[in-house]
Amino acid sequence: MQCKGITLLELLVTLSIAAILLSLAVPSFSSWMTKNRLRTAAYDLLTDIQKTRSEAVMRSTRITLWNGADNNWASGWEIFVDSDQDGVHDSGETLLYTRSDRDGTLEITGNSSVATMVSYQPAGQSVLASGSFQAGTLTLCGRGINKAYQIVISRGGRP
Repeated sequence: MQCKGITLLELLVTLSIAAILLSLAVPSFSSWMTKNRLRTAAYDLLTDIQKTRSEAVMRSTRITLWNGADNNWASGWEIFVDSDQDGVHDSGETLLYTRSDRDGTLEITGNSSVATMVSYQPAGQSVLASGSFQAGTLTLCGRGINKAYQIVISRGGRP
């Protein structure tokens, strides 16, 4: 009786072909993962800006979205009740929500008026720490890909 199976040569040829196909697929998969992380971060930030605005209206007080003590949006942000209206989370101010840091593959920057925080009054208008209106653009970029998202906050506070 003769056993049927594959030879060592057939196995090596099959594994070689599989390795070649896998080496072609991995870079595109990595790019796809970075694009997916970028899109998720953009939606998370947009959602949290909208949440900050709705909390300000609902609680009838000033609520601020702050990029933390390190002034880096990519490392995460906090939403808090800004009792002293300075745009910085101080001890004693109620923390409402925290978004944890990212994996380091994304870069999130804001122009001068939204570089460190986005703050809302009870009427739903965005304001600076000085009380003047706040409008600006947050840009989210992925390292190694040619794609970016921008969140524009209008003069009235609408993202």
